[in-house]
Amino acid sequence: MKNASRFSALAAVLLAGAVSACTTIRELPPDPADAELSVEQAEEREYSRKLLEAFLKNDASGFIALLSPEMKEEFGKDKFELSRKVITETLGKPVSFSYVTALEHIAITPYIWKVRFVLKNKEDKEYYSEALFRVLAGHDTKGEVIIVGFNFL
Repeated sequence: MKNASRFSALAAVLLAGAVSACTTIRELPPDPADAELSVEQAEEREYSRKLLEAFLKNDASGFIALLSPEMKEEFGKDKFELSRKVITETLGKPVSFSYVTALEHIAITPYIWKVRFVLKNKEDKEYYSEALFRVLAGHDTKGEVIIVGFNFL
């Protein structure tokens, strides 16, 4: 009987600790600021969408045209084709994408997109997967939109 009461007391303490631990983490509501982007942010987001679309459509020249001059030197047609080949062999054929959010940052804004892919096996069974695509965009000293970085996460 003594062991049963000790067990009950221990269970009550553990349960109380578990309940209090659960209340410290909250899910935040969607950020209403994402719906109200500034003119500059809306322009940057549009550029980031165009960059992603060019990648998904296998449009190397359209993709490279959106990059900053420094990025164009670093990321040419060969790197584009290799990057796209690796992504499509790993994740599959892109089938859809959607905007997720813009992250707050001092000078360059990261825009996050969700991309869905489909991969078929030898029996034509389809497998879906998703990845995030991050585009780092901002404005140069002339006020023009520039893309200074991008990657799949």
